[in-house]
Amino acid sequence: MLEALAEFVRARTTAEEIDALREGQGLLLPSAAGAEVSDMMAPQDPAELTANVVSVRNLMPGGDLFHTAVLALLCGTLVERGADPGAAIDATLDLFIQQLDALAEQRRRDDGIATDGIVTTAGQLTFMATMTMLSRSVGTRKRWRGRPELMARLDGLEEAGLVPWFLREVFTLHDDVDLLLLDPKNRRAYQFRMVGVRDRLYHCYALLQDALLRHTGPGYLGAEPVDPDMVRYARNRDLGEEEFGQDDPGRERMNDHLRFNFSVPGAVIMPGSASPSELPTLDGLPFLLVEPKGMSINWNPSNMYGVVHEALAASVELVRELDRERAEVLLVKCGF
Repeated sequence: MLEALAEFVRARTTAEEIDALREGQGLLLPSAAGAEVSDMMAPQDPAELTANVVSVRNLMPGGDLFHTAVLALLCGTLVERGADPGAAIDATLDLFIQQLDALAEQRRRDDGIATDGIVTTAGQLTFMATMTMLSRSVGTRKRWRGRPELMARLDGLEEAGLVPWFLREVFTLHDDVDLLLLDPKNRRAYQFRMVGVRDRLYHCYALLQDALLRHTGPGYLGAEPVDPDMVRYARNRDLGEEEFGQDDPGRERMNDHLRFNFSVPGAVIMPGSASPSELPTLDGLPFLLVEPKGMSINWNPSNMYGVVHEALAASVELVRELDRERAEVLLVKCGF
């Protein structure tokens, strides 16, 4: 099975293949390998598509760098059609790390002319597959988030213009991270959970104020209603190309603002450009205070947390409202 693709991945990349892709002509696959790819794309059933991903994944170890990247892209395409994103994610991430290493070595030697074609073009294919799978796999993101060696490598390569900005973003998302919200005025406390939240509090605020108002009802702490279009953008839900396209002029007209004051003890407000990881902790959980709005804080969503990938779902949802006794204990610990 997949004999032609197996032969393809073992063969050496040619200059013609790289030139064809870079000039917009697409992938040059041998006709027999192309026929196998067409057969794998035909099923509509997710289980069949996943089985096809597994078959392709098993061909990846030890193959030619660029041809293995083509297989990773093929797996990503099958995932977009409904296959399980976890079926090839580890093999794809192993290739991802291999290509980051190759780019770093190229940068160290500073002789990009010789290898730029294969290394850079292969990276472009693998980066797309990596984003496709990670955007759909919370568990994998959690396993990889914050790996210091990975983040240091991404920072250096992004600075050198060798990897796109969105790669680093997907490895800094806050997934299944709980957040306490304390209301000193009404002596209430809430526990929320962040999933797919960007590493900026503005993104958290947009989702958090919506979740709080959905739980408490309109007008809580005198807050005005949220803008449903801005919430939908923050969730990355049902957005069209015109709404998240990088060249859409309407992106610059987007505007959202705080409906509450979110702060920490001793501060008037917690800056929205800060990271959720910078919040202080209470009983092991990051926390914020919520108070009636006292100042106007505005932001442009597309600038602060533009869409990383169309499949990435972001949310901040209520886990529970703490009982009054527990809320009082937490408020007293914070000096209220």
